[in-house]
Amino acid sequence: MWYKSCSCFPRQFPGLYEGSGSWILLSDWATLFNLDQADRVAIESIPVPTLARLVEYWRKLKVEALPSLSDLDPRHVLVEPGRVHLLRVEGQGLFRFLHYGANVTNPDARDMTGLTTAEYEDRAFGDLVRAHYQEAVDERKPVCRLVKAHWNGADYRYIRLTLPFGLHGKKVEFLVVCTHRIAVPQVLDRHPDVNVDPAKLRDISQRSRRLAAQVNGHDVGVGLEGVAIAADIRFAEATMLAVQNGVASSGKGPLDESPLLP
Repeated sequence: MWYKSCSCFPRQFPGLYEGSGSWILLSDWATLFNLDQADRVAIESIPVPTLARLVEYWRKLKVEALPSLSDLDPRHVLVEPGRVHLLRVEGQGLFRFLHYGANVTNPDARDMTGLTTAEYEDRAFGDLVRAHYQEAVDERKPVCRLVKAHWNGADYRYIRLTLPFGLHGKKVEFLVVCTHRIAVPQVLDRHPDVNVDPAKLRDISQRSRRLAAQVNGHDVGVGLEGVAIAADIRFAEATMLAVQNGVASSGKGPLDESPLLP
């Protein structure tokens, strides 16, 4: 079936996209992302200071083979507030977003929190993301890529840094991903509500950690710890974005008792 293009996104009205009045086949929405190249960037030569600082933080946390996610302080990870993800590694080439950065764009123009990388509607973009994430899992070290592509004919360029984390073990259980925007089509910008309930996030974080300490199953414990860290990141992100936007915040968050400085 063919549809007339308009100012809306595929999740809202399947088959429609922002354009100049042209027609597009419904099934073609999943092929609007076209990769030109995705060059590997040497970790020692990352051109973006914020990303280079994040690598240094990862190295400071590293014990034996991998740093533990339980040692992570979101305030040190959010070097670019709104552009950091937390993912659980669920299998070969399968990753679930426990937290999706509030300001990160993607060809689907949607919040991927709770979804897996297999659920990107733009198949080409999803395949690229899974391949880059798997690199960090296989190599057990930070991986940085400079992505140069086009979406619906417009430049789509950014740098992606992927950091592997364990949890009291040598297996890669989680990924922390930070993206640095260079050029992204404005129509894909997301404008999420960053207002959060501090009490709710604090409760999720505390309950998840209590349960993680009590359960016997490794996978369950790892999952609960991931939920707790995701709540911490969510609160820290909202707080930082509120400060950037000049919005006053109040209430205690899940990070208030952390011994580390912001």
